[in-house]
Amino acid sequence: MLAGAHHFVASNNIFNGAKTINIHNNYGNRTTSDGVIPLTPNPSIRFTGRTDVIVGLKRHFRNTNDLAQRRKFFLLYGMGGIGKTQICLKLVEEMFDCFSFVFWIDASSIGTITQGLKGICNLPAAQSSGLDGSPESALHWIGSLEENYIMVFDNADILSPAELEAYLPPGRGGNILITSRNSTMRNLTSPENSLEVSEMEENDAIELLLKASYLDPSLMEFQAEASKIVKELFWLPLAIDQAGAYIASGATTIGDYLAKYSEHRKTLLSHCEFTGASKYNRSVYGTWELSYKEIQKRAKSNDPHRANAANSAMLLLNLFPFFHHEGITEEIFYYSALQEDDESYSPALPMASSILDRRLLPLNKTGSWDNFIFREGLRILLSFSLIKKGPSDCVYAMHPLVHSWGRDRKLLTERKQCCLMAYVTLACSLRWNEGQPYGFHRALVIHMRANVEHSTSESNENGLSYLDDAYDKFGMLLEEQGYFKEAETLNSKVLDTRNRILGVEHPGTIRAMGNLAATDRSLGKYTEAERLEIQVLDAWNRILGMEHPDTIYAMSNLAVTYQYLGKFTKAEKLEIQVLDARNRIFGVEHPDTIRAMGNLATTYRNLGKYTEAEKLEVQVLDGRNRILGVEHPDTIYTMSNLAVTYQYLGKFTKAEKLEIQVLDARNRIFGVEHPDTIRAMGNLATTYQHLRKYTEAEKLEVQVLDARNKIFGVEHPDTIRAMGNLASTYRNLGKYKEAEKLEIQVLDARSGILGVEHPDTIYAMSNLAVTYQYLGKYTKAEKLWIQVLDARNRLLGVEHPDTIYAMSNLAATYQNLGKYTEAEKLDIQVLDARNRILGWNTQTQLEPWQI
Repeated sequence: MLAGAHHFVASNNIFNGAKTINIHNNYGNRTTSDGVIPLTPNPSIRFTGRTDVIVGLKRHFRNTNDLAQRRKFFLLYGMGGIGKTQICLKLVEEMFDCFSFVFWIDASSIGTITQGLKGICNLPAAQSSGLDGSPESALHWIGSLEENYIMVFDNADILSPAELEAYLPPGRGGNILITSRNSTMRNLTSPENSLEVSEMEENDAIELLLKASYLDPSLMEFQAEASKIVKELFWLPLAIDQAGAYIASGATTIGDYLAKYSEHRKTLLSHCEFTGASKYNRSVYGTWELSYKEIQKRAKSNDPHRANAANSAMLLLNLFPFFHHEGITEEIFYYSALQEDDESYSPALPMASSILDRRLLPLNKTGSWDNFIFREGLRILLSFSLIKKGPSDCVYAMHPLVHSWGRDRKLLTERKQCCLMAYVTLACSLRWNEGQPYGFHRALVIHMRANVEHSTSESNENGLSYLDDAYDKFGMLLEEQGYFKEAETLNSKVLDTRNRILGVEHPGTIRAMGNLAATDRSLGKYTEAERLEIQVLDAWNRILGMEHPDTIYAMSNLAVTYQYLGKFTKAEKLEIQVLDARNRIFGVEHPDTIRAMGNLATTYRNLGKYTEAEKLEVQVLDGRNRILGVEHPDTIYTMSNLAVTYQYLGKFTKAEKLEIQVLDARNRIFGVEHPDTIRAMGNLATTYQHLRKYTEAEKLEVQVLDARNKIFGVEHPDTIRAMGNLASTYRNLGKYKEAEKLEIQVLDARSGILGVEHPDTIYAMSNLAVTYQYLGKYTKAEKLWIQVLDARNRLLGVEHPDTIYAMSNLAATYQNLGKYTEAEKLDIQVLDARNRILGWNTQTQLEPWQI
C-alpha cells in the first residue's frame, strides 16, 4: 500500500520515475488545503483491445511537426459505458514518458472541475509557484508551464462546449484530451481531431469477458459461450465487464449466464455490486440513469426553452424504446402530426386517432407540423448519446441496450401506457390515400411488429386493446409487406368486430371482408377468399351499383382469385369487364386501368394466349415506367410478369435480363427476406433451368425453399411450389432420386390442399411423371400421364400448349413400353398441333410462378 505516493508510474510491476504523474485510486486522495489533489486512476488490469484507437492517439499527441509546438486537442465521444475513460487511462499509462505532468479532471460538472483545479494548487510544483488556491490561479500556472503536459477532462457530458472552454488553461502549449457523450464538443477540437468510440471487436470482447470472469481463454467451450454473451450484450465494454464480474462472483456459470440474463436483465445491468471496471462505480443502467436525471433536472428549469427541450426529450424516451431500435424516422411524427379524423371509420368504434398524444405534434398557423420542439428533444438525447444519427438525415437509432434500459426503467403500468402511445403514433402515421413512399411503409412495419412484440412480452398475450383504425391500417400494411399470418389475425378481428357493432351491410364491414379475402388469397386459402369476394361483389353491386369504383375493384379481386383457383375462363370474363369499365371511367393512363390490363395479361398467359399477354404487359411496363418510375414496386412487379411471359414464349435470354434487374431492385428496396425478393429469386432460378444453367438454378432454389419454409411454413402453396422447382433442377442435374422424393411430397400436399383438379396439382403430377420416365418407371409414368392428359383436355381444351405437352410425353412413355401403335397415333396429333399452334419441345415442365 503506497499511501500518498506520487512521482512515479506503476506499470507491469515496474516503477518508472516521472515528475508528477499520479497513479492512484480515488480513495487514496490527500488534502493539504481546501482542495483534493485530482489523482489519475489506474486503467483496468483487464483492459483489452482498442489497439487502433490507442495507436491513433499516440500518433496524434507525439506529432511534433506543428509550428511553435501548438496545443493539441482531441475528443473521444460516445455513449456511456463504451469505454472512453479506460482508453484515456491506457493512453496515459503507455505515454507516461511523453508528459511531465498529467492533470486528470472529473468534468461531470462545473463543481467537480472547480474542485479538481483547487486540488492542483496543492501539488508541490504548484505550491512553489505561490498559487492562491483558486481555480483561476491553477489554470494560469498550467498555462505558463514550459514542460509538455496533458490535461484530461473526463466525462464532460453535461456542460456545453462554451462552459468547458472557460476551464481550458491559457497559452498555446500542452495537450487537451476530452471525453464526452456530447458530440458537439467537437466545436473545441475540430471534427478531424475527434473520434466516436464504438463497440468492441468481437474477439476483443470475448477476451475481456473471459478475463473479467477469471476463466481460461484457451478452452473452446468458454470461447463459444463467451461469444454468445458478448453478442447479446452488443459488444458494450462496461456490460461485458459487469457480466464477467457477476460470473466471477460465483452467482452463475458462463454457460448459465444468458438464461439468468433473459430473466433478470434489469437487475444484472443495474446491480451496484457488479460495476466491473467503472472508475465511477456505476452499473451499465446507472450510467444512462445519470443522464436521465440530468434531463429531469433541466425539465424543472426556470428557463422555458430549456425546460421545454428537456420535456420533449423525456417524451421521446417514452416512445423510442417501444419502436424498433433502428430506423426511427422523423416521417413517423410528421405524418402523425397531420392525422385527421377519417370519415370512413365509424364513431361507434374505438379509434387510435382519438387518443393520439399531440404534445410533440403541434401545428403552425399554416396547418403544417411545427417540428421545432421535437428536434430540440432530439438535440438533448443526441447530446447524451442516448440516441445517435442514422445513415441519412432525420433518421435515428438507439443502442439495443439503451433501448432495453428505456423500457426496463419504467414500472409495468408505465410500460404498457408508453407502448400503447407508441402504437398509436405509428398507426396515425400510416396513410393509404396520400401516396406515401413504399420505403416509409417498409420502415413502419418493422416498428409496428417490434411494438407488438414489446406489448406481448409485457402481458404474455397481445396486450394492445382493439383500436379499429390501427387494426385496419396495420392489417393492410402487414399484407402489403408479406406478413400474411399476422395480417390475417388483425383482419379477422376487424371483420368480427365490425360485423358485431356495425352490421353486415355497413360499408366498413364490407371493406373488412375484402381485406380478409386478400389475405386469405395470399395465404393460399383460395376457396375462403372466393367465398368472401363473391359476398363483397354482391354487396357493392346492391349498395353502390355496377359502375362504382369499389364494385369494379371487387370484380377485379374476384378475378384474381379465380386465376389462383384455375378458373381462367371466369377470370377472363370478369377482367375484360373491369378493363372496359376503367378505360371508360378513369382513362387509359390511370394506374387502376393499367393494373386491370396487367391482370388480364396474366389470365391470357394462364390460358396459353402468350402473344396477347406479351402485348399487354409491354404496354403496362411502358405506362408504369412513365407514370411511377423505374424503382416503384408496381413497375418491378410488371417487369417480373413480362419475364414470366417471355419464359412461356421461349424468350429465355430476355427473361433472364429482366429477372436479374427485378431481383437486384427487390434486394435493394425490400431486403433479402421479403416474399417478393424470394419470389424474384425463384423466377430467375426457373429461367436458369430453361437456359440449362442448372448449378446456378439449384443454388437459388435451395435458398428459396429455405426462406419459404421459414416464413410461410411447409404447407403454404409457395413453399410447395419452391419444392417442385428444386425437384425439377435435381432432375436436370441427374439427381433423380432426390427429385422423386420432393415431387411425391409436392403431389401429396397439393392433392390434399388444393384437390386433384387444381392446375397446380396437375403440374405436380406431370413433373413426377417425367421423373418416373428418367428412373425407368414407365408404368407409373403412364398412369400419371393418362390422368394429366384427361384433366387438361377437360379443363384447358385440346389446343392448349400444356395439353399438347402431356400428349407428347404420354406418346414417349408408350414408346418406352413398346406400345408403338398408341405412340404413333398421339405423335401425329402432337405434330399437327405444334405446327399449327406453337413449337414446344422441353422435357421438363417448370412451375409457373404466381407473380
